[in-house]
Amino acid sequence: ERTSRALAQQLARMGSLLATELDPGAILEEVAEQAPALLGADACAIQIVEGDELVVSAVGGTSAPSMLGARVPTTSRPAGDIVQTRAPVTFTDARQDPRVLADDPLLAAGHAAYLGVPLVGAQQGLQGVLAVYSERARVWREEEIEALTALAGNASAVLSNAELYQRVAIERERSYAILSNIADGIVAVDREGEVVLWNDAAETI
Repeated sequence: ERTSRALAQQLARMGSLLATELDPGAILEEVAEQAPALLGADACAIQIVEGDELVVSAVGGTSAPSMLGARVPTTSRPAGDIVQTRAPVTFTDARQDPRVLADDPLLAAGHAAYLGVPLVGAQQGLQGVLAVYSERARVWREEEIEALTALAGNASAVLSNAELYQRVAIERERSYAILSNIADGIVAVDREGEVVLWNDAAETI
């Protein structure tokens, strides 16, 4: 069993690794690969909220089936319980609950134990669900639940920053495209009077 100190050290390493990434898709993939190793689980799935559905956006682990793009309603269990309560949900052996097996793609594929936590961004609110799975029944310890919750918090923060960066980059490209098609010369300067951008017409002038 992993000690609380070992979990904390691994979380810190993962947090440092995630902090350097600015591609939302790559962040989800990295978390999905690292989460099973963190808790000694067999698989991981990250479901992102899109309207009234949860979409499998990343999977990882040694026994994770290829279910990218799979969609389920936000009312499906067990992820729907997390969406509603914004709290962790655990199953020692989900095979005892037919509805849970029917609703969750990885549990339906043969996994038994489940631990899921919410992905909650500071600005966006609930972003999705981060869940790990075990092929065998197991009891999830409190420190394991806390560790996955902490990883989800780190991932949400990094994901929010990456999405903001992407939006800013898109707006910048749009602004450059507009400026480059304006016939008049345009020059922008900062507070110190340094030129920060100009369009093609200004360069020609």
